[in-house]
Amino acid sequence: MIKLTRRTLLVGTSALTMAGMVSFRTMAASRTYHALLVACTEYPNLPQRNWLVGPKNDAALVRDYLLKNVPDPVRFAPENVTLLAKDVPGASGLPTHAAIKAALADLAAKVQRDDFVYLHLSGHGAQQPQMVKGDETDGLDEIFLPVDIEKWINRDAGVPNALIDNEIGAALDAIRDKGAFVWVVFDCCHSGTATRAVEVDDELERKVEFADLVGGNEAERAAAIKTYDEVASAAGSRGVDDNGMRKPAFTLTPTGGDPITKGKLVAFYAAQTVETTPEMPLPKGTADAPRFGLFTFTILSKLAENPNVTYRQLGQAVLQQYSADSRTRPTPLFEGELDARVFGTDKTDAVMQWPVVIKDGEATIGAGLLHRLTPGSKLAILPSALSPLSDAVGFLEVQSARNLESRVKPVEFDKKPALKLADIPANAYARVAEIAVDYKLVAARPAATKGLEKETALVNSVLDELATARETGFNIELVEPGKSAELRFAVMRENAVPGAAKDATDKPALWFLPASGDVTLTDGSKPPLIIVHRDDRKKLVDATARNLRTIFRATGLSRLAAASDYKPEDVDVQFQVKRRDKDGLEPLQASVVPRVSPGDEVHVLAKNSSDLLVDINVLYVGSDYSITHIVAERLAPQATLEEGLLAFTDTSFGMERMIAVLTEAPPESEKEDLGFLAQDGVASATRGTGSAGFSDMLTDLGMAPATRSVMRLADKSGPKGAVMIFPMETVPRA
Repeated sequence: MIKLTRRTLLVGTSALTMAGMVSFRTMAASRTYHALLVACTEYPNLPQRNWLVGPKNDAALVRDYLLKNVPDPVRFAPENVTLLAKDVPGASGLPTHAAIKAALADLAAKVQRDDFVYLHLSGHGAQQPQMVKGDETDGLDEIFLPVDIEKWINRDAGVPNALIDNEIGAALDAIRDKGAFVWVVFDCCHSGTATRAVEVDDELERKVEFADLVGGNEAERAAAIKTYDEVASAAGSRGVDDNGMRKPAFTLTPTGGDPITKGKLVAFYAAQTVETTPEMPLPKGTADAPRFGLFTFTILSKLAENPNVTYRQLGQAVLQQYSADSRTRPTPLFEGELDARVFGTDKTDAVMQWPVVIKDGEATIGAGLLHRLTPGSKLAILPSALSPLSDAVGFLEVQSARNLESRVKPVEFDKKPALKLADIPANAYARVAEIAVDYKLVAARPAATKGLEKETALVNSVLDELATARETGFNIELVEPGKSAELRFAVMRENAVPGAAKDATDKPALWFLPASGDVTLTDGSKPPLIIVHRDDRKKLVDATARNLRTIFRATGLSRLAAASDYKPEDVDVQFQVKRRDKDGLEPLQASVVPRVSPGDEVHVLAKNSSDLLVDINVLYVGSDYSITHIVAERLAPQATLEEGLLAFTDTSFGMERMIAVLTEAPPESEKEDLGFLAQDGVASATRGTGSAGFSDMLTDLGMAPATRSVMRLADKSGPKGAVMIFPMETVPRA
């Protein structure tokens, strides 16, 4: 929970001077872009339950994106993209330890100063007792598993053929020593401490338990596992550093100064060291969707939507998408030269538009599901890439979509008739004409629990009633247990959950769990629940409806980030943390999930660098889905808002979010005040179409739209808006 500590300073400022950025166009045209994509799926020396499916799809999708969709003037030539995978056309071979090391060495040998190197590793990660004592602060080596790993026999040899963090760091240093810029993505994880309360059929975690890596006879295996458990237990909080902040799995970025001649490094990690990361069918809701790593697919979808961003902005977009999908875990990490632009592109406005290709009586565009295009999406037909939307000669509708391609056809829309394919101008472009946000909350029913069959049946009948009821303040779609969902129900007793307190109740309860199905009872956090009384159906109906209404509004607010159309140079919002025992303010980076404790404070600094009035609302979404409306202010052009917002208390803990909502204010209009979105949280104690602008979408959220809310786009559309999400984790003070 939080307590408000508002201390406001609203001042006028002169125009803010934006730091000039060097254009990379000339450099991009002259440098060579390299990529090494590693996809480990089948592990002959591991049980088949540990085999994966998604990595080869990750690698193929990344390759297609690099070859076809990166923005000009970036060019990845096919001969400079190396793929190590099984059963992927064009792969150079299997991702064995030797092949990966050789490919990295080849890169180090041939790169030149200012070249760009993209590395992507998808597969299993794990941990082992460190081979060199004293080399790791927690006594454990983080390792990536090539497909030819063998069984762990002794500490000196470790897991044979595993790639150890130090090996990876040394290989990257060899590339950077040549002056090349390196971006490396790890879509793997190393261990997991969360308890999964319900099974998720469509998700597979990319981790291997140490016990599965150990060979030898029964006594040798038992001794090895005992060694690992002792080291892991002695390590304490392995997911955080000495300052209580999250730490990445691989230590790649320097702790001190780097030579100015050394190439820069950016590293993206799918999870912290004590978390797992999943693969699943994506995009969600697409029939027969292939499996991808959630992290890989989200990175590419955010890049497809806006390729002209910095690595920090890309990391923020990934975290916002996880938040919109109701994912409290894993917690991706991003480090290195995060304020550089992805692929070294120019700082230009991204326009969601693509050439229209007409062939064999069909029209297609080079964009699809990754770009948030789905059947029914509308696009304006423009004579050229530079044409304003007002010059649209007609409209297209997406008929079917794959990840990077859509089949479209002309339709009647916005008072314009449907064109014939022959009448579409040569060299025409298709530009997104509207942004839709789907508010529908997909919820998975509870699976049958032994001994609680009657309670589970009662809960399912209540959910059926609520799903079809009108004017409930929420819209849910029920799916079967284990299917893809943003919210999962479980019926169980609290004292049956691993890690439950000694005084945990044995009463049956309906639990409201995140998409991962995890239940976390550590660090003071606890999912919402309702005690189930079989003889009081009405009480269960009312309590469940109240919880769903609360969860629906809180998750919907996060989804609105997809409709943001403000740019950082228009309005800049920064949150800062004042630690209880430290002086000064610590910037709260949008690409980082910081840990905060009772007594810490949050401050906001907002700057309106535009020439228009802007309303800013700041809300706080708690781990219990509560929404606290903290501030509503109108910023004049070139004005700054400095605000001491809140202090954390010790009444609830977990993943929480600061949300800044920006809306452009028409002259002489009333100030946008989102106080109507405020709501109490969900107890965890054991006791439509037609909207014209961003403000209308916010109103829709408060009134629970049928399924979707749509914002029409135009050259000078109605008032612009944005939702900016800054996640954080509240934990008890040590």
